Amino acid sequence: MTISTNVPPGGYSGQADITISGTITPTPTVASNVIITTRGSMGAVDIGSTPVSTSTGAFTYTLVSGGNAAWVSGQYTVNGTWGAQGSTATATTTFAYTSNGIGGGVVTVTVTSTSTTTTTIGVQTTTVTTTIPSSDAAALTSIQGSLTSITATLGTITGTLNTISQAVTQLNTAFTGISGNISTLNNIGGQLTTLTNSVNNNQTYVLVVAALAAITLVLELAILVRKLS
Repeated sequence: MTISTNVPPGGYSGQADITISGTITPTPTVASNVIITTRGSMGAVDIGSTPVSTSTGAFTYTLVSGGNAAWVSGQYTVNGTWGAQGSTATATTTFAYTSNGIGGGVVTVTVTSTSTTTTTIGVQTTTVTTTIPSSDAAALTSIQGSLTSITATLGTITGTLNTISQAVTQLNTAFTGISGNISTLNNIGGQLTTLTNSVNNNQTYVLVVAALAAITLVLELAILVRKLS
């Protein structure tokens, strides 16, 4: 297996289309899929499945970066896994990503508080602005973890379905072979019938010849007796 991305110079940033492509050699002759997992420092950010061409062995998968809080700046690894027709293959590639704060990084909220103080010289108002992590960040992370788990499960199911498909194909091949054997047996039955008929015809011929020979012998004996008398 080969695998690569269309990574531009300097890597991806923000919300960008990441196209992952590669080939399986030799080209598989049955339908199969490649499971593609993209991981960064915060764990898996995307797991997907894409079909492999049965004519060229090529596959292509596209994802959009920056879709959740796990897309932080750093190095990412793309892993491809394939299996079909009793064979398996894996390959990896990497790319750099820079978060622009939209869809990636830490989720924060800005809190502004105002206090008023009365002094001998008048009233003073103080405004304080504080940026703190959002209270929803943990819930968002949990949801993203659940989605990642579900996606991984779907990938596993896809792999299982591919295995079942291969087994069905093998069964069809076996049934085709059995059908051919049955057809051959039917032909043997016809040949046995023909042979039996031939044997019966030969038996009838032998009986007729034997009867004629017996009649001839009787006639010769009768002629001989008459001469002697």
